[in-house]
This record gives sequence, structure tokens and C-alpha cells, in this order.
Amino acid sequence: MNRELGANERVVWMTIQDGSISFVVAAHLSGVLDEYVIKSALELLSQKHPLLRTRIIIEGDCPRFTSEDVPPIPLRVETRQNNDQWLFEAEKELNNPVPWSTGPMVRAVLLTSEKATDILVRFQHVVGDGMSGMYLMQHLLQIVGELTRGEQPVVQPFPERPPVEELLPAGGINEFIKTAALAGKQLTHILVKRPKKLPKDGDAPPTERNTHIVHHMLSAKETESLITECRRESTTVHGAVCAALLKAAANQISTPSNGGPVTMNCMSAVNLRPFLYPPVGEEVGFYASMVITGHEVKKSTEFWDLARSVRKAVHGSIDSGEPFVFVSLLDKLTPKTAHPHDFSKRASEIYPAALMVTNLGRLDAHEDCSPLELENIHFAISNKAVPDIFSAAVVTYQHQLTINFSYVVPLLSHRRAAELVEDTMGLLRSIMV
Repeated sequence: MNRELGANERVVWMTIQDGSISFVVAAHLSGVLDEYVIKSALELLSQKHPLLRTRIIIEGDCPRFTSEDVPPIPLRVETRQNNDQWLFEAEKELNNPVPWSTGPMVRAVLLTSEKATDILVRFQHVVGDGMSGMYLMQHLLQIVGELTRGEQPVVQPFPERPPVEELLPAGGINEFIKTAALAGKQLTHILVKRPKKLPKDGDAPPTERNTHIVHHMLSAKETESLITECRRESTTVHGAVCAALLKAAANQISTPSNGGPVTMNCMSAVNLRPFLYPPVGEEVGFYASMVITGHEVKKSTEFWDLARSVRKAVHGSIDSGEPFVFVSLLDKLTPKTAHPHDFSKRASEIYPAALMVTNLGRLDAHEDCSPLELENIHFAISNKAVPDIFSAAVVTYQHQLTINFSYVVPLLSHRRAAELVEDTMGLLRSIMV
């Protein structure tokens, strides 16, 4: 591969120089996995997905992907001590830099014992999104299963793709109009409603910030109950999760002295794959965007009313085309010569959000990794470049919903993060019948 970074990719590449924006995907399996097998599987996986064997070089002032002189995907192997070790290792990965100039922008960890195996794959956002991580892990497990059974995997490489904006429906002047309209909407919202962020507990330079994860999983019964209640109330699970987070965050922002409504922004990730042409399937790449919705939350705000308003606002933003111009707005309003720190600061000013929810929905992992058995698969996010956003990564697998909350210290303390998670999960469980 040898091409320029697109607008999406360039924006993220600029921000990761001020602090990592990355994902880690975790797969939990029964059975033992040999180190040689996963090393071989990772090599085959990099042949399947072109971006897994890239690094970024600078030609003039232009960042480019290149496949030249890129080493194999690094694998770290550890003895699996207990069921929670994956969490420690995931945080360790998210807090270690991935060198974009040497590549590859992917790392893997194998935790193995006599009875169980955990696989972690971490990658920079510039080469993939949350859905990419799920496809990547499923393809890795399929290859692992074939190798374990003594079969010879047949790897069909995906094509090298151009930047996502070249795969979107033609916009022309309409795209400029939409970008200008979105800029006007954002400016009006910021100046008039003045959305609040979570209060900071501290600050530190990027090298001293650390991402932490709080893991929660609903049982199959709880998950089904949540889905049923959301349908009954004419909303979605995404709307309910956002509403619970908004109510929990409003409790931390509102005080007796400033009581009253709290206006906050919530970011929602949007999968662009259904809109692209030619179609993009189970490929690793940056095929996601965001919509940002504003909400006024009072202590008296009814939970389901808020959940319905989130659903309506998110769907309305998608229908109006905002995900297509979300990143281009930042790209157009920020000088190309901006320093990475200024770029991150600009991103926070244009999109002042307290919360971000990435919900991948129901995952149907159909890959056969026998004799191993996939018990659960989920993911977490690190955003140290814009560290004052509290994130939730949501996915449902085998009828169980997993939420991995993540936050950056010292901007948010462990105590306040724990309160946010406790209040959010308490609200979600209170609506299950």
C-alpha cells in the first residue's frame, strides 16, 4: 500500500501525536492455544488486511501509508493467572504507545493457561474502528481454529481501499453546504446552550495520562429484559445507555448552588459501511464517524423520555448526513500546519462532549475456532488525545451485553469514575423487569 491519508485518517493521525486514540479487542476462549499457532495466524491475518502491514511516512508535508519495511505484528505472551488478568493487560496495552512511523499499528497479547485462553488485539484508530476490531478478531480466530485442527488456511486478501471519503456518495457543493450548516449548528449550540463537561479532577501532559477500564456484563436474562423494555418504550438500547450516562453525568455536574437543568453533548459512533460504494465488507479500516447530540437533563427528567430523545436526535443527525461531514468539519476549520496539541484542543472546542458511546450492536460471530470455544468478545477505547470524555464501548454477543467504560486519569479520578459507572449501571438495572 502507498497512498495519502484521507481526511478522517489525517485528523486522527494528528491527534494521536498528542495522545493515543486506540482500541483493544478481547476474546475469551476455553482451551489452550499454542504460541506458534497464533504467531502463524497473525502473519496470515496481515496478508488478509492490507492496513495491518502499514506504517506512516511523511513526504513533504503529506502523511502517507506505506507497506515498505514494516515488521510482523508483535505478540506478547503471558501466563494467564486469573479471569481478570485480561483487564490489567488491556490497560497496559492501551497505555503503551504504538509507533506509527515504524509500524505495524497493531499489537497482540496471548494469555494462556491449561483451561482457558484470552487474546487481546490493540490497534491505532488511524487504521481501524471498533467494528474493524471485531472483524479482525473473528478472522484471527477462524485462522487459529484451522491451524489448530491441522488444516491449511486459505487467505483471500481484501483489496487496498482509498480513503473513506472517496467511497461516500458524491457530494460536490452539497457537501460544502452540509459542512457549513453543521459548523453553524455547532457554533450556535456552543454559544447559546454552553454544553457542560465533567469537572476535571486534575491534569497532566499526555505522557503522564493513563486510560483505565471498568468492565460490566449483563446476563442473558438482563440483556433480554433491557431489549424488551427498550422496544416497549419505543427506543433503542443505545438510547437507554446514553440516557443512563447522561443522567449519571448530570448528577456530578449539578450542585446545590447551580441546581437546575444541565446541558450536555453526547457523541455516538456511526458505522459508515452501509453507505459506502463499492461496498466494504468485513475489512479493517477507518469506516466510522460520529454524530454529536445535545440534551438538557434535569433531576426530574424521566428516563424513557430522555432515551427516546437520544434515539430521535441520533437518527435525525444520521438522516441529515452529519456523519459524512463530521470529520471534514474539523479538517476544514483547523489549519494544516497546526501543532498536534493545538489540533486536539481544537477538536475539543468544536465538539465539546462530556460522553461518548460506541455501540456495535448484536455481534454474530460465526467463525469456527474449534477445538477452542469462543465464550465472549468485547472491546474498549482509549482517547488520551481528548482525555476529558468519558467513554462506553458496548457490544452484545451470545445474548449478553458487555459495557467497557473507560476514562483518563488524572483528569477524572478513580472515585468519580466509579460513581459514574455505579449510577449508570444502577439506572440500567432499575428499568429491567
